[in-house]
Amino acid sequence: MSNYTGAAPDTAVRPADWLAGAPCKADPEAMFPANLDHEIDKAKAYCRICPAVERCLQWALDTGQEWGVWGGLSERERRRLRRRAVRPISIDDYTNTPTEAPGPRTLEQAWDEFAHPDGDHTLWTGPKVIRHLDGNITPNRIAFRLDRKREPEGIVTRTCEMEACVRPSHLEDNTERQRCGTRPGYDRHRRYGEPACEACRQANAAADTRRRSTAVKAA
Repeated sequence: MSNYTGAAPDTAVRPADWLAGAPCKADPEAMFPANLDHEIDKAKAYCRICPAVERCLQWALDTGQEWGVWGGLSERERRRLRRRAVRPISIDDYTNTPTEAPGPRTLEQAWDEFAHPDGDHTLWTGPKVIRHLDGNITPNRIAFRLDRKREPEGIVTRTCEMEACVRPSHLEDNTERQRCGTRPGYDRHRRYGEPACEACRQANAAADTRRRSTAVKAA
């Protein structure tokens, strides 16, 4: 196991000591892939058969290598390790899976680790709740808090149909659901006994039209 603690680099360990027999030397350009999953996987394939993978990763972390795949970890994965260096972290010898002592994580760390862009969406690949100092927090609330810089009001719901999407622009809380120009916004005006604005009247009329159209088709 290799442990990264953020300590100063060991100058006694030079790349030449272990790089000579590294299989990636056969294709060095592959170790600096573009930000594409298949290119990163190709680079990591060399790391999986490399006997020096631990020393390679330790050297990259200690010397602050920003680009390329080193020791089986991409640029983004190494940045996560540096941010969490205050905790005990280890790297599994062959799966290169970061592990850390249990405890609350920051919302930024959770977002960095589990939120991945996918076209017009951002998909959450982590657990259904994240343990935090504020308690267990759902991915939707994490995305909302990081983006809006405020606590959401009520339940945070998704406006798109993509399951597991946490793209902030595809989320809204009670306050945003009731904004003017929406059917809930029209209902809010009525609930408070005030005249509905033009945008809310149009939204309400459009919702009624859709409802009648659906009823006719069902008949």
